[in-house]
Amino acid sequence: MNELCGRLESFIDGELAPVDAENFRHHLTRCHACETRMKELLALALLADDALHSTGDGTLFVPARLHLLKRRRTWMMVVPLALAAGLAAWVLVSRTGSEPASSELWLGQSPGRTLEARLTYPSADRHRPYEVMRSGGDKPRALSLRELAKLEEAGDERGIASAYLLRGDAAQARAFLDRLPASPDQDSDQAVLLLQQGEPEQALTLLDRALKQRPQHPQALWNRGLALKALGLSLQAAEAFERVSALKEPGWSEEAARRAAELRHQEQEKRKEWKGAKEACDRMVAGGAPLSQGLAARHPGLSRLCFYDALRAATSTERVDALRPLARQLDAVDGGSHLDEALQRISRADLGARKPFAADYVRLTRGELPPPALDALIVKLREARHQDLLLGTLLFLRDSRQFEEEYRSLALGTKDPWFALLAEERQARADIQRGQTPRARTRLTEALRGCGPESRFNYRCLELQRNLALVERQLHRPVESRAHALAALERARASREWTKEWRLLQELGQAALFHGDVSLARAYLEETIQRLPERCEDHESAYANLALAFYRTLDFTGAREQLDRAARCGQPPSLARAFVIADLAHTQERRIEDTAVLTRGLEALRAVPSRLETAGESAMLRHIEGRFFVEQDRNRGQALLRQAIDEAAPLLGSDVNARKARVYSFTSLILDAARHGEFERALALFTEERGLPRAEQCVLGVTVDDERTALVARDAKGKLLGHYDTDRRERLESVEGLVPDALAEALRPCVTVNVLARPPVLGKPGLLPSDIAWAYQVGPSLEEAPGAPGPRLVVADVNAPSELRLPALRAWSPAQGDGAGLTLLKGASATPSQVLRAMRDAAEVQIHAHGVVDPNVVDGSLLVLSPEEQGGRYALTAGDLQGHPLQGRPVVLLAACHAAHSKAYFHETFGLPVAFVESGARAVLAATQEIPDAEASDFFEPVLARIREGLPAARVLRDARQDWLRSRGSPWVRQVLLFE
Repeated sequence: MNELCGRLESFIDGELAPVDAENFRHHLTRCHACETRMKELLALALLADDALHSTGDGTLFVPARLHLLKRRRTWMMVVPLALAAGLAAWVLVSRTGSEPASSELWLGQSPGRTLEARLTYPSADRHRPYEVMRSGGDKPRALSLRELAKLEEAGDERGIASAYLLRGDAAQARAFLDRLPASPDQDSDQAVLLLQQGEPEQALTLLDRALKQRPQHPQALWNRGLALKALGLSLQAAEAFERVSALKEPGWSEEAARRAAELRHQEQEKRKEWKGAKEACDRMVAGGAPLSQGLAARHPGLSRLCFYDALRAATSTERVDALRPLARQLDAVDGGSHLDEALQRISRADLGARKPFAADYVRLTRGELPPPALDALIVKLREARHQDLLLGTLLFLRDSRQFEEEYRSLALGTKDPWFALLAEERQARADIQRGQTPRARTRLTEALRGCGPESRFNYRCLELQRNLALVERQLHRPVESRAHALAALERARASREWTKEWRLLQELGQAALFHGDVSLARAYLEETIQRLPERCEDHESAYANLALAFYRTLDFTGAREQLDRAARCGQPPSLARAFVIADLAHTQERRIEDTAVLTRGLEALRAVPSRLETAGESAMLRHIEGRFFVEQDRNRGQALLRQAIDEAAPLLGSDVNARKARVYSFTSLILDAARHGEFERALALFTEERGLPRAEQCVLGVTVDDERTALVARDAKGKLLGHYDTDRRERLESVEGLVPDALAEALRPCVTVNVLARPPVLGKPGLLPSDIAWAYQVGPSLEEAPGAPGPRLVVADVNAPSELRLPALRAWSPAQGDGAGLTLLKGASATPSQVLRAMRDAAEVQIHAHGVVDPNVVDGSLLVLSPEEQGGRYALTAGDLQGHPLQGRPVVLLAACHAAHSKAYFHETFGLPVAFVESGARAVLAATQEIPDAEASDFFEPVLARIREGLPAARVLRDARQDWLRSRGSPWVRQVLLFE
């Protein structure tokens, strides 16, 4: 017993401060003395409860403990769930009889409901009006211990979870929901929990899975509407509620119809308001009345944009003076006098001489000036020295590299911050067109430093953030891309920029698709189509990406339907649509006319190079062509795929699209070889891709693409084996069982099996049985032998940030005689920057820390280190290793939970182990799931000691794993992986 035990009574009475109560909850789950005392108090409370509610003779009555009843409502909501449920079951052993749970458990005594979502438990799903008190209202009554005990006795875990969800206690509900078998009901209720925690994206995924199994699931449809509403996808949400309304459930149907109507009305009003503002702007540019004060106040960004155009179009002093009130109003918003000064400059100009140029500029803003006329206008404006008109005209050039320095000089010469930001945006586009995407990222990041939440130039900051999101996507950084796009979306909504919001929703759909979140991608993309149903020509990107989303779920029929929707718009295929057409070439959804459609699309893309975002997309076009034709003309297809690989080669270090084109082309070539039984050729392609010599024995190549799987191996005697199938009907999640038993048995005699696994297989646990010594080979083998032991680095005893609430790990201490050549970073010294510096020359690296998986922060997992003094950064991620070569070629141990967890894309596996190997590590040991703190050192220290002796790491790991399973039986060692 310790001093915390003395706080039990205060904890029960709810008298502890929130932080102290949280600490005591952790203590309570580990303290036998407090648990025993809690049982006594609970038993007495229940006996008193019996006495208070008894109506018959012979009921036990304990007056001395009746005061516990007044405490129960407070402490039952904070007792750890496992303890509360276990004690309730313990008390029930002495009870007899049962009765149905009362309506009090389901808050039935209230005329309205406080939970907006719907639960699948019938007693908790009775319709009542949804009520929210502006003051927060009365808190839901605490759970009745008597009723909770009855549910526990009946084994009704869904009922217990529902009772907690009704009270908004997600943490308590999760423990019971996690025990339930998978089902649509389970997915729907788990989604409610996620909605309560503010995670509508994850909720949407579960709800879509539930509706795939039961399309008319009423609670899932309702909750999907709430998730979509939380994401700001009003029309998609309205559609979900309309489906609920059609089910004709008493009460629910009427409320769903009302919600749908409100959502549609709100969206229509927003579009109507923006359309009115845009029409008023266009009239002003054409010489009509200046914008009203109210309109300018509601749409300051659009108003400023239109003001500049109206001023450029002005041809008389009277017209310039008419714009003065608007200039002063907008200047007041931005805290400057830039627009008033611009008016003064124009009023001093020869307005009559500007007239023909102003007329051409108005035509340009309407899209009525052809490209040759635009070029001529630029020359004339330059000669006439109409700087403001030239500045506006140059912005309409598709190629931002044209007159790049001239534009920047003109923009900065205005002394107007609006144009300074615009100059950075335009130069970033020029960087991208030159193939310098990382430079564009740096430029945009720097420009955004002046764009705080209260920025005076929200419209321009919105565009900078949107462009940065696009750059991050081109660099295949979907987590960062999504974060910037969401920030831009928030700015667009705050400033009522309806078309900017529409475009950002489309781009968020693409980012979600890149990140593998198909449900979220489909929701965003369908929303953009519904918001502009009459603009078919603007939906090419949405339809093409929807087709790709269906294709990713192996719904080839659905993908074809989306391609048909796109085709009806009459536009030539975009790169994304061409990609899906090529993807479908090996399926039953292939059509005869695809050849002509694909050829027309590729020709259109090549005819206008500026339509390609990066230089690597040219290699991608070649890959698409080869991927398509290899299914009908092998020689032609193979030649095109080889050409794509060659075109991508010079761009691999700077262009993600080039890397994708290379990887995808090898995928097509390997699958083509395996499909035709050419396993020798397939294995040669595996080794060629990685720059490896010919594999003579004990090697396994694995690739998966859509429904297809190709495997090729050489056993210990050098015998070639292969396997090819097209049996997959769902997206690859687990690789257990992917390798046929015959192949695995053939590899069992090998001392070590080098696994050449390609994304998305690379990094997944369970590919081969645990009694086989194997490792993922990420790059070429290092020819030099490890030699004498070099310097060792151990990172341990980390000061994890307190806000993460991570328990302290066991202190690390070196073994006897283990101090020579050892550097220990611990405590406040174990920061990401110091760890990166210390790893540079180490021959062995051990990191003992917490590992965290948070897809909203980073792909793969991150290691929690001590916070930096400046900025508080504590995470070490795969991205942090880029640009930090490990000169000592170390063996790396990541003794952290989930450290091997990686995000697998079709062109790369992104995670800590691969990043360490690519930075120079000889080998990396890491686990994909949780590691018990008490067992980590006992398992890993002997493994590292034997590797230091020069033994093959794969064999050492296999032997240690088998010994551990025999002696201790802890299954976590099965998911420890080796990367070399």
